[in-house]
Amino acid sequence: MFKQKITHELTTDTRILVVSDIHLQFPISKEQEVIARSLVKRIDDLSESKKAVLVLNGDVLELWEQINQNIEDILSAFSDLTQSIQNFAAKKSHRVIYTVGNHDDILRRSAADRAVIKKYWRAELCNTLDLENGRKIIRIEHGHENDPYNKTSDNENPHGKELVQKTLPFLLKTMPTLFTNIGDVVNRSLLPSFVLSNLVYKIIFPYVFSLVAMTSSILSIVLSDNRIVAATIIILIISWLAILVFDLVLRFVAEHALGGGSKYMNKVDEYAKSQKINILVYGHTHNGRVEKRNGYVYANSGCNDVIAKPRVGWLGLYKFNRYIQMSDIIIDESKKESIKYNQEIIPLVE
Repeated sequence: MFKQKITHELTTDTRILVVSDIHLQFPISKEQEVIARSLVKRIDDLSESKKAVLVLNGDVLELWEQINQNIEDILSAFSDLTQSIQNFAAKKSHRVIYTVGNHDDILRRSAADRAVIKKYWRAELCNTLDLENGRKIIRIEHGHENDPYNKTSDNENPHGKELVQKTLPFLLKTMPTLFTNIGDVVNRSLLPSFVLSNLVYKIIFPYVFSLVAMTSSILSIVLSDNRIVAATIIILIISWLAILVFDLVLRFVAEHALGGGSKYMNKVDEYAKSQKINILVYGHTHNGRVEKRNGYVYANSGCNDVIAKPRVGWLGLYKFNRYIQMSDIIIDESKKESIKYNQEIIPLVE
């Protein structure tokens, strides 16, 4: 039976490693090989602790995009990672807890799939983990239930799942230049900016702008009229400014329509206020950090996946560089700084 909540007593000699958003699938890419090796190293290091808990905080398996993949096959493919988790769980004072996310939400409903996770990773599965130390409660959840776009506790499929399984494959097939790697964008409010960036930098500027400029120059020479060039420059500048304004409008609309960014954090604030907890550790957004908001401590475990980070390009629009990100949260009550976020990134595209 699936447990909604597991409670674990947190002592000063207990060390907790929280990792999330790994999105394991096969065939295994070079990026996933790097991530798996990093995870093995971190888990093996955690194994040296006297008391330890490994928390797999959701979206560990990619079961939305790869709907037909067998969980047992995925875990077998990542044999080194599976062996590392088994070695960790073999120690009596160690515990593996899997808090289910949205991309692996089938584990909430399927007893057979939960049995596979228990067999291979010795993991207990739940929706919520509460670490208790006296009156102090650290809650660990994936975080998607505070996201209306990806909430899975309702009976209907969330919008995010429909997008991943139906809309995105169609867009990738029909317009790959614009949509390839869009799933790596962390902030949903920047999804339209990603598409617009590809449109401008890969199509409009190298082809359309160049064709217009060349045509203008030829006409100016043939007709001996420099006003054509001047008019073309003015039109191009106005078009460029219109694109920048359009990008700002798209971002504003996307944040409110798709529920990312500050809108999502407002929902998290509402949730924290309704619960008797001191600290909330979540994942889901792939945006790792530790911060204080409205009297609460929020810790996001980031992700172990490929991400696309924005930077302003030479046309004033965002360009998106891709990175392998490997991150986690360490909880250690024996330390003055008891919750620490760790991150390592490897650039894929400069």
